[in-house]
Amino acid sequence: MGYLGDHLKLIIEVEKNDVKSRLQLFVKCLPRSDHWKAAYIKQMNFFKKEHMMLSGLFKEFACNKEPTKWRPKDYLIKENVFVFEDITEVGYKMPHHRKVLNLDLLKTTVEILAVFHAQSYIYEEKKSRILRRPYRIWEDYSHYLQEPITGNKEWRDVGTNAVIDFLKVYSKYRGELHFSNHLQSIIPMLFDGGLALMKPSTEYRNVVVHRDLWTNNILYKKLDNMKHHAVIVDFQTVVYSSPMIDLCSLIYFNTTRSSRLQHTDELLDLYHDTLAKRLHSDNINIDDILDKATLIKAYKESVMFGITQAAIIVPIVAMDSKKREEIFCDPEKIKKANLVSRSEEFIEIAKDDYEYRSRVTELVDEIVERYVYPNESDQFQRDKY
Repeated sequence: MGYLGDHLKLIIEVEKNDVKSRLQLFVKCLPRSDHWKAAYIKQMNFFKKEHMMLSGLFKEFACNKEPTKWRPKDYLIKENVFVFEDITEVGYKMPHHRKVLNLDLLKTTVEILAVFHAQSYIYEEKKSRILRRPYRIWEDYSHYLQEPITGNKEWRDVGTNAVIDFLKVYSKYRGELHFSNHLQSIIPMLFDGGLALMKPSTEYRNVVVHRDLWTNNILYKKLDNMKHHAVIVDFQTVVYSSPMIDLCSLIYFNTTRSSRLQHTDELLDLYHDTLAKRLHSDNINIDDILDKATLIKAYKESVMFGITQAAIIVPIVAMDSKKREEIFCDPEKIKKANLVSRSEEFIEIAKDDYEYRSRVTELVDEIVERYVYPNESDQFQRDKY
């Protein structure tokens, strides 16, 4: 299931006093047979990041039972091997990777994201009181909560070029005068702007952000009250930044454009209300952290990250499973897709897969409409978000 590691089931049979029991666990480890991918993961510090979060900082974060539990319980955390409870055994499931989230699941995820983000604020506020000075997580974890210097830029450049090449073939604006030149000059700047937003903000209070909230990293369970509960997995790409880059990318990864237009206000309200309640339970006033006006302003500024990050991720997410395995589970093909080019594969898949072509084109054409050919009819929505 995972691109950045091997995912395994672990079953342990235990006998004590003639009573047998069975433990069903989940293991994530470095790839055992794909040596290039293992070396790439080490170069990018993905496992080291997650190891430091799970064995260090996250031990200080509250993670209670449903409905405030935001990640699976871990049993053993070693540098290259993580053992967790197998939450699929108690009813959690991944949504279908080719489908966007319905509103109920999206709202459930927004709530648990707010609970996760609240842990950073609570931890910082408590430590500030102990130290009798302002404390920020960045002081102790800056080495692990930033983008790697090498490797990531190449991956993002390949993704950026794939967006440009896809637009040249499938965009409804491809007939516009100098379209190709506009893409070449504007799109790379947008993606560089999105990259810059992953750094700690100097204007807003930062949190540990997940940054990769697509359907493979969120699992859902239907509770007895028929509502859903979500948990988040895979924290190897965490950074310390504005929480709105998580909320914005979550929305852009997992919705259609019409859904974003219709429900963004509601989702922002839900996030703010959930965050306020969680902070209030620790005697923290949300207005001292992130008032509603500041949240909306930060969200607007994070759209550049959300939409560009989605433009890199969604063309991978929305593939048919066999195509994804063919490209991203083959050692030679994944090396090419990460560091050389994936344009040809995306364009070829879109020729015969209407669902794929529609979803990706709608997303990347929104980039064109927002930043390449903005017009007055879209001005109201651009002013909002």
